[in-house]
Amino acid sequence: MKILIAEDDNITRRRLEKFLADMDFEVVSCGNGLDAWKIIQSEDPPNLLILDWMIPGMDGLEICRKVRKLARDPYTFIMLLTSKGRQDDYIKGMEAGADDYITKPFNHNELRARLKVGKRIVELNKELLSVRDNFEKQATIDHLTGLYNRHYMVDILEKEFARALRYQTDLSCLLLDLDCFKDVNDTFGHVFGDFVLREFSTGLKQNARITDIPIRYGGEEFMILLPNTGVAEAQKVAEKILATCKKKKYEDGLNSTRITVSIGIASLKQHQLLEGKEIIACADKALYQSKAEGRNRITVYTKPPWISEDNRISEDKNLRYLKENLSVILEKAKKSSIRSLELLTRDIGGEDHKQHNHDVKRYITLIGERLALPPAIIETFRRAANFHDNFKVLLKKTIKAKTKVLNKEERIEIEDHPYMLSELIDLFDFFANEKSILQYHHENFNGTGYPDGLKENEIPLGARIFAMTDAITAMLSGRLYKAKLSPEEMVVELANKAGTQFDPALVSLFFDIIEKQELFSVPAEVLEQARGKVGEKK
Repeated sequence: MKILIAEDDNITRRRLEKFLADMDFEVVSCGNGLDAWKIIQSEDPPNLLILDWMIPGMDGLEICRKVRKLARDPYTFIMLLTSKGRQDDYIKGMEAGADDYITKPFNHNELRARLKVGKRIVELNKELLSVRDNFEKQATIDHLTGLYNRHYMVDILEKEFARALRYQTDLSCLLLDLDCFKDVNDTFGHVFGDFVLREFSTGLKQNARITDIPIRYGGEEFMILLPNTGVAEAQKVAEKILATCKKKKYEDGLNSTRITVSIGIASLKQHQLLEGKEIIACADKALYQSKAEGRNRITVYTKPPWISEDNRISEDKNLRYLKENLSVILEKAKKSSIRSLELLTRDIGGEDHKQHNHDVKRYITLIGERLALPPAIIETFRRAANFHDNFKVLLKKTIKAKTKVLNKEERIEIEDHPYMLSELIDLFDFFANEKSILQYHHENFNGTGYPDGLKENEIPLGARIFAMTDAITAMLSGRLYKAKLSPEEMVVELANKAGTQFDPALVSLFFDIIEKQELFSVPAEVLEQARGKVGEKK
C-alpha cells in the first residue's frame, strides 16, 4: 500500500522512510505542504498520509480540510504528526479531518499499531466499494448477455434525450428482434438458445460504435441508443449489424443454425419527438413493420399519412386507420392460433417433429426470397407448413415401418389426408390461403397426384413449394419406411422426380440455393449433372 510522508525535518523524514519501508509500505515523501498536495491530487495518490502539523507551504490542518473536501474514493486515512500534546490541539486536528494523531518523538511500536489500524480501515473501505460496484453492475447489466439491461435503459434514455434537447443534437434508437427465435428454442433447446443470445450480443457490441449504448430490451429483443446520431448514420449501423448477422453461423459443437434480425429505427429530430418514451414507441412500430414485411430487414419509422402534425387522426382517414388496426389484431390472432396448436402438439410430436417443421419453414423462406415473393405470401406458406405438421401429429396418421408396398387400406388412408387437413383448417376460418396449400400439396406436377389430379400451374404455387420442401426434409431426415439420404443422394432424387412429382423450375431454383448459399455439401459435378437432367424436362 502507498503511503505519503510530509515532514520538513530531514532526520525525522528519513527515519520514517526506513521504518515504513520495513513495514512493506510503498513510501512517497516530501518536505513541504504544497508538494504534498500535488501528490495527493495525482492520478494514483496514496491512501495513507502522515502529515506534519507545522509543515511549511501548507500546514497539516489545511491539507486535512482539502482532502476531506475532495471526498474521493477509496478512503484516505490521515495521521497528524506533531510535537503538540494538548487536548484542544487533538480535537482541532480531528475536526479538520484527521483520523489519528501521534506526538513527536514517536514510539515505533505505537506508530506500527496505529498504522495497521489505518491500513485495515482503507482495505475495508476498498472491499465495501467493490461490493457496491458489484451491486451497481448487477442492477444495470444483463447477466446472460453482458449488455445493459432494461432497468438501466429507463435511466439512460431520459438522460440522453434531455441532453439532446438541451444541446440541440440528435438521438436515434434501434430496436432489434431476432427472427423466429422461438423456433431455435423449440428445436435446439434453451441452452443453445442462450448461447445464440450471448453470441449475438457479442456481435452487437463489436458492431456498435464507442458512443453507442447496446441494451438487452427483453427476451430476444435488443436496443441500441445512438447519441448525437441522425437517421442516416443510424441506418449505417443497422445495415452493418444486418450484414454481419446474415453471415453468422451459430455453432456450439452440438448444434448449428443461422438466424436473421429485424430492425426498427426512430430519431428525435426526424420524428419531432417530445419525450424519451416516444422514440421507443416509434422504433417499435418500425420494427413491427419489418416483421410484417417478411423479417430480416430495416425499417425507419414513417408517420402514417392520416396522422396530422399535432398527432391527431384526420376524420376522413378514420376508416383506413381502423382497417390497419384490425389487420394488426387479425395478425396477432393468427399467431395466437398457431401458438396454441403448437402447445397442443408439443409433448406428442417430439424433437424430430420440431426439427422437421423448422427445416421445412427454412427451405420455404429461402425459396420464397429467391422468387422475390412478398413477405406476407412467404409467411402464409410457412403457416401452412405449421398447420400441416401439427395436424399430422394430432391425427396420428404416420405410417408404421413397412418393407413392402402399401396395401389398399393404407393407400386410401394416405389419400384421405389432404381432405382431413382441409377439414381441420376450416375450424380456423381466417386461414383460407393456407387451406388451398394443404388441400393440394399431394398433387404431382404431371397430374398423377391427388385429390383432384391437378397439374403444372393448376397446382397453387404454395402447394408446389411445400410439397418439395417437405419431401426434401423427409429425405434428409429419413422416415420409418424410408432410409435417410445424403445431400448428394437427395439432389439426385430431386432431379429424377422433376417434371413428374416436382416442379422442374423450383427444383432448379433449389439447386441454385444449395450452390450459392452453401446450404449442403454437394460436389459441383453432381449439381451440374442434376441441372442438366432437370433442364431436359422443362
